[in-house]
This record gives sequence, C-alpha cells and structure tokens, in this order.
Amino acid sequence: MRLLVAIALLVWLLLMLRSVVAEYQYYQSVRTLEPAIWEKLGSPAWLKIPMVFVSPKHSDMLRGMTNPTVRQLAVRHRAAGYQFLAYVVQVLGLGIAYFKFG
Repeated sequence: MRLLVAIALLVWLLLMLRSVVAEYQYYQSVRTLEPAIWEKLGSPAWLKIPMVFVSPKHSDMLRGMTNPTVRQLAVRHRAAGYQFLAYVVQVLGLGIAYFKFG
C-alpha cells in the first residue's frame, strides 16, 4: 500500500512539475514573442500573470495570437493542465472508492 501511495505522489509531482514548466514557457513566450499582446494585457507582474491569462476578458485576445511558437506552447500548456487535473480526479475517485468499499 505504501508503495502505491509513493508512486501516486511521484506521478503527481512529475505532472505538477510538467504543468508548471509548460505554464512558465507559455507566459514567457507571450512576453517575448508577442509583445503587443503582452502590452494589451497590461504587462502583468509576477503574481498577476496567471489571473490575466485565465480572465475571460483577455481570452479572445490570447486566441488571436499569430506566432506559431506561442500557439504551440499554448496548446501544450492547456494539455498539461488537463492531464494534471484528470490525474487528480482519477486518484481522488479511486481513493474514495477504496475507503468506501475497502
């Protein structure tokens, strides 16, 4: 049982790290490769960056990016986030089932 928990935590850590790296690369690519959009976003500071990128007000602007590198990093960022959330939901569901029926 301890081995399963250790493996689950290791996978969680790796997926979280992957998601954070993808997010950071995406933000930096918008900042450097799409400076006009970065300025329209208000040149967000350190802690405000994630909030600006998830704001519905700015989502249309972010979808209009033309740089292929930024678009590719946006897709990778979104995929990493979905995979991380899917893993968390799966582990929670399995944990609930284990404690309820086990």
